[in-house]
Amino acid sequence: MRRVPVAPLIVAAVPLLIGVWVAVNTEWGDVTLPAPLRGEAASNPFYAAERLVAMLGATSERREALGDASPSAVVVLSTWGWDIDAVRRNELERWVEAGGRLVVDAALVSGSDAFEGWSGITRARDEELAAEEEDVFQAEEFFEPCQWLYEINYDAADVDDDPMEYQVCQLDRSRWLESSEPLQWALGDDETLQVARVAVGEGSVTLINAVPFVYREIFDGDHGPLLVAATQLRVGDHVVFMSEEDVSSLIELVWRHGAPVVTVLLFFIALALWRGAMRFGPLFAPVERARRSLGEQILGTGRFVARVGGGVALHTAAVRALHEAAARRIGGYERLAPEQRTAAVARLAAVDAGALAGALDLGSKPRSPELRGTLALLESARRTIIVKNQWSKHGKRI
Repeated sequence: MRRVPVAPLIVAAVPLLIGVWVAVNTEWGDVTLPAPLRGEAASNPFYAAERLVAMLGATSERREALGDASPSAVVVLSTWGWDIDAVRRNELERWVEAGGRLVVDAALVSGSDAFEGWSGITRARDEELAAEEEDVFQAEEFFEPCQWLYEINYDAADVDDDPMEYQVCQLDRSRWLESSEPLQWALGDDETLQVARVAVGEGSVTLINAVPFVYREIFDGDHGPLLVAATQLRVGDHVVFMSEEDVSSLIELVWRHGAPVVTVLLFFIALALWRGAMRFGPLFAPVERARRSLGEQILGTGRFVARVGGGVALHTAAVRALHEAAARRIGGYERLAPEQRTAAVARLAAVDAGALAGALDLGSKPRSPELRGTLALLESARRTIIVKNQWSKHGKRI
């Protein structure tokens, strides 16, 4: 009898068992996803809160700085750096002390205890519970998204048997509020304080241990009524919403307020880099060096000789060339006296004898205009002598 192999059956059964276990332990359900925000609702976190304030008969605006806000207004801070700018912080503190109403959520960024020391409200923290909530593998449905908070009355003479209740969502359950100053108004559960308001100067500060007024969170639980209660909103009030969540970067601010200066600076930087960069060739294209003609060469040499030594060497050479040409055409030319030589050359070259005599004896320092005329006369006489006295091989004058 043939035995059936066991190993292949085990290998095939393991994936099957895993698939069955996954199918049995998987729950299927419908999840409703909200449509993505568009327009101003996507860029302004307080868009819905501003619309709510307007419906209740108040006005609102979004700012990046306190500016000239009236002490009778209300300021709501979310995702705000309290310690980033000491001047800005002191401006907010003076505004509250003058009568302003300040509402701050849990997204307040503070690197020190400046806010706690000024307002008297601190956020205590449960380290063990905070570690549990930071577990990224914990499913959201194991947390209660919303919690009922009750209005706490600190006035013993005015005890309300039926306090107001607010359903607040996304509370930071690892923290709670504590105050070293008398509370004007507060919300809490059976054990902890989650919303607290204290008096600071002529105004008040309200701290909420959640972020209930941004984007869609304003529609969760009782966040709308909570906004009214936290801001002490009345008809005709002006609410200023301030957030640094989408604040412009440093580069954007520099370009927005100093684009011309930045443009000029970049131009000079580019110019400096261009001037200091390594060059791949000469600054100007090289001039093509063409060969000069014989006439240009003679003219250039003559001008050089005329400039050097006042033209004496050039005049001497012209006189010597004329004597050599005349010696070849006039018999006994070397034995003639200077006056006779001049007269013989003048008759042969058909030039004035007096002018020729002056050209032959120009002096030691001839002037440029005289030198040009003298050289022209000597050269003309020499060429005339040569041309008139040329003979062919057959004895005929050419």
